[in-house]
Amino acid sequence: MLNIDAFLIRLEQLMENNQLNAAAFAEKIGVQRSSVSHILSRRNKPSLEFILKIHAEFEEADFDWLLLGVPQHKPPTLDSNDKSPEAQIEFPPTEVKQPLTNQKTITEINTTEITQIIQVYKDGTFDVFMPKS
Repeated sequence: MLNIDAFLIRLEQLMENNQLNAAAFAEKIGVQRSSVSHILSRRNKPSLEFILKIHAEFEEADFDWLLLGVPQHKPPTLDSNDKSPEAQIEFPPTEVKQPLTNQKTITEINTTEITQIIQVYKDGTFDVFMPKS
């Protein structure tokens, strides 16, 4: 679940770093000023569309940071003499994914614990699937 207070701190930080007030921020991401105002005042929670617009407009606002506060990691540089902290980051080896052998169809899965499945597409649209009662 999204921690609204932490999200708002990151949103305000993003606005401050880009020297934008609420009105300029709203214009930059293409929403009404009242939308930003209502979110900042905690009247409304940010919608998926709002978050996607922020992500699309600001390169530094990746989803992990924006939603969870996980800092972005820059890939290490290729210069072996570089002693900067970014160059010293060790990334775990890439895991080779094996094909699933015992795949189940949606009807075979025990849906008594599933409340909904959300499928999000690259264009920002999404589908919500609810189990049959």
